[in-house]
Amino acid sequence: MRRKILSALLCALAAAVLFSGCGTGRVRFGTSGSGGAYGEIANAIVENSEGLRFNIRETAGSAANVRLLSEGYLDLAIAQADVVSDAYCGTGTFAGSKSYQGYAAVAGLYTEACQIITSADSDIKEIDDLEGKTVSIGEAESGTEQNAVQILGAYGLNKSFLSEVNLNYEDASEQLKSGKIDAFFCTLAPNSPFLWELAEEYDIRLLSLSENAARRLVDAYGFYTDYTIPKGTYPNQTEDVRTVGVKALLLASEKADPGTVRAVAESLFENSEAINSATSAELDLDPESAAAGAPIPFHQGAAEYYRSRGIAAE
Repeated sequence: MRRKILSALLCALAAAVLFSGCGTGRVRFGTSGSGGAYGEIANAIVENSEGLRFNIRETAGSAANVRLLSEGYLDLAIAQADVVSDAYCGTGTFAGSKSYQGYAAVAGLYTEACQIITSADSDIKEIDDLEGKTVSIGEAESGTEQNAVQILGAYGLNKSFLSEVNLNYEDASEQLKSGKIDAFFCTLAPNSPFLWELAEEYDIRLLSLSENAARRLVDAYGFYTDYTIPKGTYPNQTEDVRTVGVKALLLASEKADPGTVRAVAESLFENSEAINSATSAELDLDPESAAAGAPIPFHQGAAEYYRSRGIAAE
């Protein structure tokens, strides 16, 4: 009997240690609004992480996630690398406000494409044509909002030249179809189900960035890369689309137990095939790629996992 009681106490102690820093005993995982891939990725990680308990929390997106991680309301989250760097360093859109820290990198996941959508029968053929139009720049506190502001800025456009509204992707698509807005920005994996279904039921046009604008963005910001969405990615898309991309990162609160974070990393990479097949994004779940290029330090638990694979990630 004493052995059974001691065993039960040890198990309870192990569970308490595993989830220390995770508040309710569940790993609070921040995703994004509807229409994006972050929720798909989080659910796939949850489904393939035995022994861990999660609480998925839908948020406004990247900027909200780093703030919520910093303030202790989340344990894990996904966010764009550009937003992470600006929030962590107090630069870019976070300049002049407090920096948000208290979190660390777990893995680079994949590259998202900045996409600008309008109706195929619209007179909007290029981004300059957005002047005087009503445009959704994404939800407030989303990575899309930051990308939209920077892309418009590369063309000398701001809220003085167009009417900006903050909508999630689903609301933006409905308002585009009803004529309430003229275009919307979204930062998503190409061929996301949300955009593919929109293109299938409604004729859309994707706007290309000019070569000069793309170069200005890549040169001015450290986390944009040149990106081409090949023709045929969406129904009735007959031309390649030039844009820029930014990497999505899995993050963890610095207070999250290293054993928990290491277990998440192990689940991510050891179940990479199952996780990839459950998401619309083409995740790059090679540990060496995932450990490269993060703009902030790696979490102790993630670094321990990478070291076990002979990979440096500090």
